[in-house]
Amino acid sequence: MPTAVTTGSAIPELGPPGVRGICFSCDSIKDMDVAEETATRLGPTATWYSVGILADDQQLALECAEFCRRHGLHALFHPLDLDVCGTDPLDDRLLRELGRRADELDSPWLNIDLAMWVRQGETLLESLVPMPLIDEAVDWAVDRIKHAQDVIGRPLTIENAPYPFVVGDRDILTLMTRIAERADCLMTIDVGHLYGLRVQRGQNPVLPSDDDIAWDRVVEAHMSGTFIRRFDGGVRLVDDKHDWPVSDEVWDLADALLPRAPHLRSVMAEAEGMTADELTESVRRFARRADHWWSAP
Repeated sequence: MPTAVTTGSAIPELGPPGVRGICFSCDSIKDMDVAEETATRLGPTATWYSVGILADDQQLALECAEFCRRHGLHALFHPLDLDVCGTDPLDDRLLRELGRRADELDSPWLNIDLAMWVRQGETLLESLVPMPLIDEAVDWAVDRIKHAQDVIGRPLTIENAPYPFVVGDRDILTLMTRIAERADCLMTIDVGHLYGLRVQRGQNPVLPSDDDIAWDRVVEAHMSGTFIRRFDGGVRLVDDKHDWPVSDEVWDLADALLPRAPHLRSVMAEAEGMTADELTESVRRFARRADHWWSAP
């Protein structure tokens, strides 16, 4: 049954009670052989599996659900066409389909980047446009998230997208907190995306304003590799690399921030493009560091 969306500021008990652990992801179309081999090798080391699919792909949802049941994993649904920050009107038919996919996967929430995923009906899988870092973006996102949650019947958790370019000067975590509290949704912190954005803007990875973030709404965290390009004039561009190992700087940022999240349930090793050997070692490394991140027994 769908998880009820609460009103006000209460955080619902989401997912299987007490379940928390390491998640991994693969390309759900191209890399399921890698996922099969990795899950077999890992056994109970992994707890969650992230399923990234389109709303209409019922067959793939059912296949991923069966994969999770076979390996004792819990599915987390990351739809690739839920567009809470775009300019196209939200499609209620698509939202109802997303609810059915979430039911089939038994995912406790739906994770979505704060970005434009669809433009004039075209899905921007490899070229999503991040939410501008401006105050006006809050009102726009809040209304769309509220409507999406009402139609889908499950909570959304909003994630900070990668920023290949930056429009606006507000802090992403501050904006996310305002959105999450007004829309009564959850939050996912992508630590690599956050590190990249702050380095790109010449900021420290940890800011004083992080003390005021709604950490009690954070249920997921993601990490992957980062690649920094340096240009003349001190300009830096940080790329998100899912097939690279996590850097020491991103591990350090995770150690500084994730213990603040009392309801953290899943920390994901993003790994599209990795081999089974690379992914297995990545998840095992996450598991070895996990005690640093859970804020309570």
